[in-house]
Amino acid sequence: MRIVLIVVVIILGLVVVLPFILSIAGVRVLQFSSIGGGSGRAGEGILISVDGGDNWAKVNLSEDPKTQPFPKGVFDIAFHPQDENTIFLGSDDSGLWQSINKGKSWRKVFDAAKVLDVKSDVYKVALSPSNPLVIYLAVFQGNRGRVLKSTDGGKSFREIYFASANRYGVFDIYVYPTDPERLLIATGQGGILESLNGGRTWRVIKWFSESLARIIVNPRYPSEMYVVTSSGNLFKTLDGGANWADLPEVLSEVKSVPYPPPGAVNPFNFLSSNRTLEEFIVDPVGFDTAYIGSRSGLLRSVNGGHTWQRLDLLVPPEALPVDAVAVHPEDPVLIFAAASNQLYRSGDGGTNWSVDILPTSSRIKTLLIHPLRPEVMFAILGR
Repeated sequence: MRIVLIVVVIILGLVVVLPFILSIAGVRVLQFSSIGGGSGRAGEGILISVDGGDNWAKVNLSEDPKTQPFPKGVFDIAFHPQDENTIFLGSDDSGLWQSINKGKSWRKVFDAAKVLDVKSDVYKVALSPSNPLVIYLAVFQGNRGRVLKSTDGGKSFREIYFASANRYGVFDIYVYPTDPERLLIATGQGGILESLNGGRTWRVIKWFSESLARIIVNPRYPSEMYVVTSSGNLFKTLDGGANWADLPEVLSEVKSVPYPPPGAVNPFNFLSSNRTLEEFIVDPVGFDTAYIGSRSGLLRSVNGGHTWQRLDLLVPPEALPVDAVAVHPEDPVLIFAAASNQLYRSGDGGTNWSVDILPTSSRIKTLLIHPLRPEVMFAILGR
C-alpha cells in the first residue's frame, strides 16, 4: 500500500512540476485557445438550424460514412461568400470538409497535390470575399502550424507559411475583402503577420507575449482591428498596429468602465489572476458595436470598446458562462447568446430574452449565422 502511494505521489509530482521544468528549459507545449470561432480547441460536433434557431438537429452525415467518417471534432465553419449552398468545415485530425447543400451532408476534401494532410487539424478556413477560388487554411500538420493556399477552390493547395518552431500553431486568418492577395495571420508564437502578395513575402505587424487566437479587422477602415489572445486578453489598434490598447474586461459589479488610450498604462486590474473572456464578436453591421461572452455574463460596447455594459440574460451573471454570441447579419437587434446548452434570443437589442434548451448535453462553444441565408445557423459543441 505504501509503495502504491509513493508511486502516485511521484506521478502527480511529474504532472505538476514537469511543465515548469520544460518551460525553464525553453521547451513549450502548444497552447490551445478557448476562444470560440477558429480557436485551437475543437468542438465535439455541430448542430444545425434551418429556421432561424427555432429547431435544431445534430449534423454528423458524411456522404461516404464507411470510408470517410464524419470528424469527431470541429474547429471552424466558413461560408462561401457567393454560393449559399457551399460551406467548408475545418476539423480536428480529419482535414478539410465541404458541403454543397447548406450543411445537410459533408464530404472530405482531398488535395490533388497532397500538400494538405488528410489527418491535419484545420483551425481556420478563410475564403476570399472578392475571389472565392482563393482559399487559405490555418493547419497543424508535421508537428507545426502552417498556412496553405488554394487558387482553384480547394482542389489543390500549396504551403505559403510555416511556424519557425515545432508545436506552435497558426490560429486565425483574415483576407481583405477587395484583395485576395492581402491577408493577416495570428500565430501561436504571438505574431500578427501580413502578406500583400498572397504569401510570397511577409512582414511583422506586432509580436505579443502570448499565443493569439483571433484577428477581427474593420472591413471599411482596415487600420482598426482587435486581437484576442489565447488567455482571453483583448487588444485594439486604430493605426494599423503601431499602437495597441489593452481593453479591460468588466467584473459583475461594474456596469461601465473606460479603457486607456494607446500607450497608456491600464489602470483596471480587474482580472489579474484569470481572464474570463470566452467569446468576442463584432456586430457585422456596425463595427463600433462589439460583444463579449464571459464567465461574468454577456457584455456589449457600442463605442468601439471604450465602455462596456452588461446585458442581463435570464440567468444570474456568474451562474453560467456565456460561451457563444451571434448577431443577425441584417438585423442587429436580433442577438443570440449561449450558456451551457441553453440558447438565449433577444429581438429588441438585449432588453427582453427567450430561452430554449438545445438537443445536446454539451456546451455550445460557437454560434454561426449564414451570411447569405440567415435562417441557417450552426452551433459548434464542446465540453
